[in-house]
Formats: sequence, structure tokens, C-alpha cells
Amino acid sequence: MGQIAQYAINGLMSGAIYALIAVGIVSVYKATKVVNFAHGYLIMFGAYFYYTFAVIFPGMDWAPAWLASWQPGWMTEMREGLTMFSPMGAVLDWAANLPRIVFGLAGALVCNAILGRIIERVLMRPLMGQSVFAMIMVTVGLISILSGGAQLIWTADADFVPTIAPNTPLRFEMFGTMIFLFGADLVNMVIALLMFGGIVLWVRYTKGGIAIRATAEDQSTAYSMGISVPKVFSRAWVLASTTGAIAGAILATRNGISPSLGLFGFSVLAIVLMGGLDSYVGVFIAAMSVGVLEAMTQWKMGGDWAEIVPYVTVLVVLIWRPHGLFGQKEVERI
Repeated sequence: MGQIAQYAINGLMSGAIYALIAVGIVSVYKATKVVNFAHGYLIMFGAYFYYTFAVIFPGMDWAPAWLASWQPGWMTEMREGLTMFSPMGAVLDWAANLPRIVFGLAGALVCNAILGRIIERVLMRPLMGQSVFAMIMVTVGLISILSGGAQLIWTADADFVPTIAPNTPLRFEMFGTMIFLFGADLVNMVIALLMFGGIVLWVRYTKGGIAIRATAEDQSTAYSMGISVPKVFSRAWVLASTTGAIAGAILATRNGISPSLGLFGFSVLAIVLMGGLDSYVGVFIAAMSVGVLEAMTQWKMGGDWAEIVPYVTVLVVLIWRPHGLFGQKEVERI
């Protein structure tokens, strides 16, 4: 029972990250009816922007010394006498990197938001009023552009970035078994859940969110009610890009950074299809379910089998409910 709890918790932590990634895909779809196949590569760019501002820039000659490593006197005194791998040592290591972590997150948010705005303005807005299929194919072509651009700018070499939170090991007993977790993974889960919940509340209760919902229902009616549909499209893409920046930074701290991060988006796209392209609640339930199923599959059958879990699960669900668990069924009248 204790092992089940261990892997279930691991799965829930992964599911929270899936949900944060999926919220960008759902937001763009709700506003534009476009499935963004390139969302995984927006996440990859967010990870690389975090790497640039948290690792590359602090190592430059012009960067102040405190940006690369913040070491005040009191922190040096606290390190004295600490044993190797002590929890306090992990917290102090994180604190020494705190300035560049904050600088990296801020830079990633701003740069990814600008990237999302450019994509919407240059590639998507000229296609307004055209076939949705044409807009979807633009996102497919964008995969190659972003993937190739990342390798040209940063090269394809893998690298590592500082964790967003202290990576202290946590141990506690449950059902007679010791459960082992890392503090950074728990904090990442909390960040992902808070951002997901905040976006859902924003879409539900704010004017900007209501404009997105109104545009999703009927663009012509939204225009007649004074809603600027192009601004709604832009807002949705910027929202997806900024959440993608945070998700990319989290994934980079967990898995390292490389162009292969972009492929992560395809797994999450399967989760979105499973939950329903236009349902935040459905996507959240699907993300958590797939996260737990992946963890259990990895426990019993190995990591190779866990990789196909999202695709097998979505196939089973779509056979039963073609519009997803909570997706809105579209009725075509002839």
C-alpha cells in the first residue's frame, strides 16, 4: 500500500505539470478554435529563455557577481559545520541561486510573451476569417521553425538549470512504508495548481476572460457587442506563452534542457483531447488521471511502457466519448 501511495503522489505531481501545459492549449482553442500543435515548442522556448537569463547571462563578464552567486556573510556562517546533503545545505544552495532564478523567470515570462504576441500578429491574424484548418497547419509548420530556431540559437547540447525551489529530500511514513519526495517537485506542483486555478478563475470572472468565452461562442456576435476579437486572439496566445514559460522552466529543472522538450507537447495534446478541448475541468481531471496511470505503469512495467499511456488512454476515451470527457458536443444542422 505504501508503494502505491508513493507512485500515486509522484503521478499527481506530474499531472499538475501536465495541467499547467494543457491550460495554454485550451485557452488558445477556446478563443480561436485552433488546436496549437506547436505549444510544446513554445514551452521549449520558455525553457531556453529561462536558461539564458538564469545561466548564460549571469556568467557573462558584465553581470554583477551577486547575480551569479549570492553569498552574504550570514549565509557563509550558516554553512559552517553543516554535513553533506543536509536539508539546510540544500536550502542555502537554492538561496545562493535565488537572484538568477528570479531573473531567469522574469526574462522567460517577458520573452515568451513577446514570442507569442509575434506569432499571433504575424502568422495567425492574417488568417482571420479563413479556414480553421489553414490556421492549424500554420501551427504544424511552426514546429519546424521553432525547433530549428532553438538549435541555431542555443545549439542542441543538453544542459541544466537551477531549480525553482529548494530541492530538499522529504521523508515520511505512510501505510508502514517510507515515502521519499523532493521539495522542489512539491513546490512545482503547488505553482502549477495555483496558476491553473488562477487562469480558470480569470476566464470565469474577469472581463478579459468573459471576452474569450464570448468570442469562442460566436465571433460575429462578439464583434457586434463591441469585443475586439483580434485583441482576444492576442490575449489568448500571450496567456498560452506565459504559462508555457513557467511550464518550460519547471520541465527544464526536472529533465534538463534540450530541443527534445518540444516533444512533450504531443503527450499533453493527447491529454487535452481526452479531457475535452474546451473544458478546463475535463483537462485537469485527464491530466491528473494520466499522471497517476503513467506512474503506476512505470512501477509495474517500466518507463518505456509509461510513455505510451497518454496515447492509449486518449484512444480508449475517444472511442467512448469522441468529444472528450467534458468537451462540448458540437451539433451540425443541415
